[in-house]
Amino acid sequence: MQFFFKIIILFFIVFNFRVPIFYDSAIVSILLSALYYLFKRKSLPFTYFFQRYNAIILIGTVVLAFIVFLIAFLHHTEVMSGVEKRILIEFMMLCSIVFALPLLIEGKESTVWKELATIVCYAYALQGLISLAGYLYAPLGDFLFEMKPEDVKEAVMNPAANLDKFRLYNLSGIYFVELSAAFGITFIVFFWLQLKPDHLYMSGWKKYAVFIFIFLGNIFSGRTGFIGLLIGLAGWLLFSYYKVFTFLKSSIWYIIGFSLIILFAYNSLLSGKQRQSFNDEVFPFAFEWYYNYVDYGRFEVNSADVTMQQHYYYLYDETLLKGTGISPFGGNHPLYPHSDAGYTIDLVYGGIPFLICLIIYQSLYTIRPIVVAQRNNSRNNRIDSIFFIILFLYAFIVEIKTPTLGSLHVMEVIYLALGSGYIMQYYSQKNENELAE
Repeated sequence: MQFFFKIIILFFIVFNFRVPIFYDSAIVSILLSALYYLFKRKSLPFTYFFQRYNAIILIGTVVLAFIVFLIAFLHHTEVMSGVEKRILIEFMMLCSIVFALPLLIEGKESTVWKELATIVCYAYALQGLISLAGYLYAPLGDFLFEMKPEDVKEAVMNPAANLDKFRLYNLSGIYFVELSAAFGITFIVFFWLQLKPDHLYMSGWKKYAVFIFIFLGNIFSGRTGFIGLLIGLAGWLLFSYYKVFTFLKSSIWYIIGFSLIILFAYNSLLSGKQRQSFNDEVFPFAFEWYYNYVDYGRFEVNSADVTMQQHYYYLYDETLLKGTGISPFGGNHPLYPHSDAGYTIDLVYGGIPFLICLIIYQSLYTIRPIVVAQRNNSRNNRIDSIFFIILFLYAFIVEIKTPTLGSLHVMEVIYLALGSGYIMQYYSQKNENELAE
């Protein structure tokens, strides 16, 4: 029950969806955490706000917010635009996760990172389950759809936007490519966990069930997450290639069992109309590259081509030097057309100096865990170091498609939780070793 409570707390923070009265679910997580602390500990813990890693990131977020405001002020543009709001929401979510850390790691001080990584995987698996239920049960899907902002619903209902309605069948404050990108991180974390000793809730049939629901959550939200799937799978194969045969031997019955369950559920439990919907809507969207190969002989995704052809364009030298203080997202920029691309949006808003600031800020999440991992020259520490580097580089890949560096809060919250957990685990194990000596 306590593990499930941890999942709910993290779910409320990471997905930060709208709720009545409180508006943001992250606020609800703070209240639930506070009640837990008061009833169980009789006090509110604020220690983790002053730990160096967490404090640097929180201070860095405030500095980044100041830079964003300063750019708008110097250009005499709107101070509270979408860019500023994203940073403020991110700061609130980061504070929420830091406040919840004592609860999330309670009783797991020596295996903090593994506990947090497992909770992250379960939270995203739960989102995948909600998306599947929303797609199969129309009233639930309509309810999830109606929870979204009016402008988002209008965009989806506009045929010219070419957006599938089922991509909003989730309990999340973010959607489309941003949500899919976050699922990509979860894929990386999932395969990272497979290189560690099994967690109680990530062993046997449970880890296959978690993977299936993470996979389903991704195909209902977008395709960007498949990049994380490929990276995570490649990393797992690279570091455990000598165990692949052993893995297949020990897992073959799980794989066969779940495959048969999926086939049975698809062919026997789903109605003909539901199967037809999957064949006509979900599969062509999620696996567009495969359908294009079958139909046209080319492995390609149309949205990727559109991004490179329409959302990246020539920028004036003055824009690259100092930006314009206005985001081109939404098509309201006086000089440049609408763009979804992260690099274009950041450069148009603040130029190359702003992009450099974002890169520096993004590095705060991974540079210290990488340094800590490299203090011991063991195989496990080298793997940990490489995976934190992968998480850092993954943000640059997603930035091609959507603003990510320093502003995709659903990713930054996970980064902070994993980075903070890893550092705490390192020092906890170090102290245990010193006491043992």
